[in-house]
Amino acid sequence: MKSEEISQDIEALERDLSGLRARVEKDSSSFATLEQQVAQLRENLLRTRESVTEHEARLSDKQKDHAEAKRLEALEAYEGEVRSHHEAADRAVGVATDLLSALDAYDDATLRLRQLVEQMRRAFGSDERVADVESALSDEAARLRATSEAILAATKWRLDVVEETSETPEREAAAEEPADEELSQDLQEIAQERRRARIKEYFGKS
Repeated sequence: MKSEEISQDIEALERDLSGLRARVEKDSSSFATLEQQVAQLRENLLRTRESVTEHEARLSDKQKDHAEAKRLEALEAYEGEVRSHHEAADRAVGVATDLLSALDAYDDATLRLRQLVEQMRRAFGSDERVADVESALSDEAARLRATSEAILAATKWRLDVVEETSETPEREAAAEEPADEELSQDLQEIAQERRRARIKEYFGKS
């Protein structure tokens, strides 16, 4: 091979080498840029995660503050609860008064029916008609017994609570409980007085 040909090959190789070196530098620069971008992305990701954690903590605190504020607002709105309780008590007293009136009417009807039985017995003796009236009296009494027991159970524990709380040394409780006890006692006295009057009237006419 002639020297001129060798020289041409050398020049070609040098050109190729120069191009390859340029590509290496360019790729190295690009890789360095990518590494910087990756490092920046890692840093951004870390800051974002820290921000998420911070916001989650703030959100949790705000939710707790909101729940506490609602709880305090509900407690501050006690007047509505007191008013609702008072209205419920008024309804209970109204129903109890109606019940006493209904019992009075029932006692009147029972008294008249017993007087009728006595009159029929004197007039007819042991008659089938007398037995029918006596059976009606017995059946109605049995039918009302379960209801009476339920009413007694529903009122007795309330009276027991009044008696227990009246023994506490707190002045506020002591000021309120006699009123409740007085109301229940008044209802009982009214009912008892009416029944005494019915009994006296019954034995006075029989």
